[in-house]
Amino acid sequence: MRSRSDISNSIKAIDQTSQITKAMKLIATSKMQKAIQRYDANLLYFNRVRAALKDILVHSRDQHHTFLERHEEGIPAYIVIAADKGLAGGYNHTILNYAYDFMTKGDKFVITIGQEARAFFERKKVPIDVEYLHIAQNPTLYEARNLVNDIAGMYRQSIMSEVYLIYTRYFSNVKQKPVALGLLPLEMADFEDVDIETQYAHELNYHPSPSQVFDVLVPQYIVGLVYAALVQAFASENSARMMAMDNASRNADDMTAKLNIEMNHARQAAVTNEIIEIVGALEALENEE
Repeated sequence: MRSRSDISNSIKAIDQTSQITKAMKLIATSKMQKAIQRYDANLLYFNRVRAALKDILVHSRDQHHTFLERHEEGIPAYIVIAADKGLAGGYNHTILNYAYDFMTKGDKFVITIGQEARAFFERKKVPIDVEYLHIAQNPTLYEARNLVNDIAGMYRQSIMSEVYLIYTRYFSNVKQKPVALGLLPLEMADFEDVDIETQYAHELNYHPSPSQVFDVLVPQYIVGLVYAALVQAFASENSARMMAMDNASRNADDMTAKLNIEMNHARQAAVTNEIIEIVGALEALENEE
């Protein structure tokens, strides 16, 4: 049996760890709630852009644009969003293994967001073409626009044949799911959940031209998708971290309870030994008399 001083030191160390995990849980909860507020604030604008794009696709015939065509001479591109740090349960492990399994085995263009994503693909010996650090911890429309501008430019140059966005979609505090979303080329299947606000049968006339309309609308649409993915990944990360820290705090409380029982046993053993020593001393004195 360990000494009471050793048990006491263990209890103090676990209590200090428990205080840290409880504080981290509160911080993660606050960040998750702010991320959801950001997503909700951008949702109306994003839905209107999607509705406008579907309206154009439905009422346009024989429309040709680089954003609507798969570039056979290019290679598939994958944008993978993970966290900048760990301590988030299985969040990074789940999304990164999903991304690795989803990717094609041949040539590919890999874009990583988050230090955990970069470290993962380096371990897997997968070359990383572009990496973005610290965006995962502070998703903003500014960063989403910069990323989309880079992607749109490379897609116009036919460097990429198609572009996929791989991230963790947030459903609730207890449900997050890794998903792969096709960004380019734009397809009608991407808008199955969108309702057109006005029904009409005529073909659209574009001003100043169909190409210029798509040049403006499609990047805005992709910016909305990327920003929503960044925010949902951030919310999922902090939700997973909140759950992990809650579990860690519960485990710490359980360990403290067990150590308190062990401390009580040690005290009882010490008292028993003292009683035995006293009784033994009394018996020795009686024998001398």
